[in-house]
Amino acid sequence: MRDLGFFKHMLHAIPGTVWAVGVSSLLINTATSASFTGVALYLKTICGVSVGMIGCLEAIVEAIAYATRMFSGVISDYFKRRKPLMILGFVMIAISKPLLAMSRMYVTVLVARGIDRIGNGMQASPRDALISDAAPRDIKGACFGLRQSLAVIGSTLGGVCGVIVMKLSSNNFATLFTISTIPAIIAIATLIMFVKEEKRPQERGERRKIRLRDLRLLGKHFWMLMVVVTPFMLGRFSEVFISLHACGNFGLDIAYGTSITVIYNLMSTAVSYPIGKLSDRIGRVRLLLIGFVILLLAHLSMGFAVNLHMVLFGTVLWGCQRGIADGLIATMVSDYVPKDLRGTGFGVYYFVVSLTTAMASATAGAVSQLCGEAYAFIMGACCCGVAGAVLYALRGFLRTTES
Repeated sequence: MRDLGFFKHMLHAIPGTVWAVGVSSLLINTATSASFTGVALYLKTICGVSVGMIGCLEAIVEAIAYATRMFSGVISDYFKRRKPLMILGFVMIAISKPLLAMSRMYVTVLVARGIDRIGNGMQASPRDALISDAAPRDIKGACFGLRQSLAVIGSTLGGVCGVIVMKLSSNNFATLFTISTIPAIIAIATLIMFVKEEKRPQERGERRKIRLRDLRLLGKHFWMLMVVVTPFMLGRFSEVFISLHACGNFGLDIAYGTSITVIYNLMSTAVSYPIGKLSDRIGRVRLLLIGFVILLLAHLSMGFAVNLHMVLFGTVLWGCQRGIADGLIATMVSDYVPKDLRGTGFGVYYFVVSLTTAMASATAGAVSQLCGEAYAFIMGACCCGVAGAVLYALRGFLRTTES
């Protein structure tokens, strides 16, 4: 009978706070994803901005977002509170949507996107730290997997809703940006009403000072994990290169380019929770190693593709590795970092991810320009091979503090 209790486990064992954080992530991702593609198209078709300038905009706002993630994590440890920073981040994301709807110039769009990305960065590290605080130790992987699944569902819904709104409104960008405010407002209400942040007795008292030497206190297991994460993220560049490869080299209609996003998001959603739950039983390192191997196979499938089917198969594998790796790495950060430094730990993790993924996408873009997209995927496969070798070499060391 215990094996038949899958959904009962989801409904009753996982704390309500984790569910509330997951649902609010779903809603805020729906709002963000619905307007994300529309911003680039709006700048190009309405404001007449070049693709190069659009790329500069995205680079600026993403850099701001990831820098904010580190800052917000440290601040959440200092104040010993996570929820207020999440609320502030959600409010900024909600404000950015009507501001986008009223924007008519590149500068105002830059300001609106900056507010959106700062808000996104503001809530990310405290969110994961809050789940770490609320999750029971024996189902921590399941809790992070559930949050990841719900967030990806939100991204998928946002993309679909964006297409529907644009079709029904005859490509009215102002309508798209205005309507995307609705799920953001609901997300704020969900966060305020249903997310309960328990202030434990040992957390009361003097605030933790912000010190650089706290980075050393994150622990050797955490920093060894960052050594593993760095080459892995260098091999996981932006998914936009999959769409460029499919459309540019294998004849996929541009109108169906977003189907690539839907495929890997659906696979990530399907995999995240079961893998998180399984990691609570058999350990995280071996599952993470499987995720690395799957990304290696995804790169090889797309790098040596001879038809569209191989690219789509690689896309499926890409989604699977996202569902495996993202939740597991976040759970391992929670496992390794001291409780009173969890916000800082997640902030540093996201900062490492920001630097490596930016380098990966820039390098993949240069390789694609010079040699073609296929060689970018072969380069990614090499990085994944290095990451897998490093993880395999450190597997015993990293297992020693798993739950």
